[in-house]
Amino acid sequence: MWIWTTATWMYVLCPPACWAALVRTRVVGAVVGAVLTGWAVLLIGLMYGWWALRTKAEIETGYQLIAILVIAEGAWVERFLRGPRPKERETNRFGGAVAALTGALLISAITAVFYPVINSRPFFPRRSELPLPPGLSIRHDSGTGGTCGDSGCLRELDIAGPDGLPPTEIAARLRAALLADGWTPESNGSLEHRHGWLLDRRMSHAGITVGPTGVTVELAGPGRPLFPVTFAPCLHYGPLLADTRTECEGMVDMTTFRDDGTETSAWRAACT
Repeated sequence: MWIWTTATWMYVLCPPACWAALVRTRVVGAVVGAVLTGWAVLLIGLMYGWWALRTKAEIETGYQLIAILVIAEGAWVERFLRGPRPKERETNRFGGAVAALTGALLISAITAVFYPVINSRPFFPRRSELPLPPGLSIRHDSGTGGTCGDSGCLRELDIAGPDGLPPTEIAARLRAALLADGWTPESNGSLEHRHGWLLDRRMSHAGITVGPTGVTVELAGPGRPLFPVTFAPCLHYGPLLADTRTECEGMVDMTTFRDDGTETSAWRAACT
């Protein structure tokens, strides 16, 4: 929606615009402007998916605070070089910049407090969340262009190993790498870890399936329900959420087979 897009760009451009109104020297102005521009580009890249970082939530909510500290440092250096600001000429610009930055900082603080609620939707896990041990590679990645069910988004990756390495050994090495990276086992045999760092509390899930021709990893990104699970739609993909079958009635096994003979499972239920 255009209103949300406009508000987002105003949030991003507020610090550079305020510094442009406050700057008094060329050298300090250029240095601080370059830092603010780089900081804004980092945030824009996260927003548009140019790169992915686990600390995305912290960067989004801490953007204004870091920018204000950079501006304050630049203003202090300029005051040291040129003395206090002429009050009769710059009071309006200074007051307007302070008001704009204060408002943006308040929005950041509110967003940080309510971030788990605002950002509770299902998601596609990042490819970088899957650490590969030496010798293993990703042969195919379904990517993030698929559709998401009410209970999560599924990303499938086919893992290849050195010639002659059996699929069971590939799966064992991959599971060991995930455990060493901080993933924790679940009761259904899959693994999980925190998708974000501090504010983003959603969990990524990984299920490893051994087929006759190789190993498939299912990365699932379920959202965080705002209400008890009994009120949430029950549409589960793959074996990752198999243990949640007990939460719904009328589960139907929708097991299918690929052309190469490997098995995929889908459990479907309608909560009534």
